[in-house]
Amino acid sequence: MRTSENVRSLVHGLECWAPGDPPATTWLLPELRSLLQAEFAGAYRPRVKEQGWALDFMHADGANATGLRSTFTSYVEALPPSDTFLGQGNPHLVPFDQRNRVMTAAQLTTADSGAPYAALFGALGILGHDQVRVLVCDGPQALSWIGATRELPFQEREVAILRRLTRPLVRRLRLERYNHSAPPMAAVVETLLEAVGAPAFVLGPAWDFEFVNPAGLTLLQQDREEVLRSIQGSIASADADMADYAITQVRAPGWPAYVLAVRNTPARIRNRVFAVQGPWGLSTRHARVLELVAEGLSNKEIAGQLACAEVTVENHVTELFRKSGARSRAGLVGRLVQGRGTHD
Repeated sequence: MRTSENVRSLVHGLECWAPGDPPATTWLLPELRSLLQAEFAGAYRPRVKEQGWALDFMHADGANATGLRSTFTSYVEALPPSDTFLGQGNPHLVPFDQRNRVMTAAQLTTADSGAPYAALFGALGILGHDQVRVLVCDGPQALSWIGATRELPFQEREVAILRRLTRPLVRRLRLERYNHSAPPMAAVVETLLEAVGAPAFVLGPAWDFEFVNPAGLTLLQQDREEVLRSIQGSIASADADMADYAITQVRAPGWPAYVLAVRNTPARIRNRVFAVQGPWGLSTRHARVLELVAEGLSNKEIAGQLACAEVTVENHVTELFRKSGARSRAGLVGRLVQGRGTHD
């Protein structure tokens, strides 16, 4: 197969991704080493620790790949915290002129003003070898160092091959990073939503409720369809301050859009209760119950707040339905936010 066909095949492989697939760098390196006619090909991502450096991963292909990988890992872990990792600096803030740029050893030495490659190459036993590499980056953050080494200098042909693969590598490694972080991130999202006092939801692209906090669950149990309509209405609203929910579009490269919807804050709710108290003919107690209902509290929780019997709260809520014209708690909150009354 010709070189151009091999490159197209690799590009296709990088762009065909599904959750659970092996990391691209594991199957790419043998093909890359062959295409570049290199003796060794490798991929790694450095990580800053409190007391030094480590590697998130290190993959290699070539003669003595296992030994080179072990030596390189030990070399990195022995670097002092002050070392800028071979001139690359912070892997979370890669200099602009280093991002996704294919470079040879000569270009690297010039760009990094004599970075200590000799010490590393000596430790690896490849002193005097040439290298061609690219720092695959997502913005300023390094996704992976990917490159190859050999005794003979690399030519423009090899540089062009790695350059052709760089953009597909950015997309693939970005997807792999998001997929890898999904399980712990799910726990983080759930914890953050629980810390929000108001009802809060994360909806997926099919309008599924992916994450819901306890206050939001109360509303869903009462009237799921009304909650969904209210959120969709808030997304379409031209006046964010008057919407039922504060909406944030959650986007990540390569993934469909999600929506974070948080019920408007108690301060806003209180202002709206004050605005409808006269038109609806609400007593002070009715207004307070309305405010607590809008905050997502159950009848039992409201009874605890007001130090009264739960049946008393039920009677107050029934009266609020009558005065507002609403048929459910979610509908009641919707009318409150919109300032609508019985005859609207």
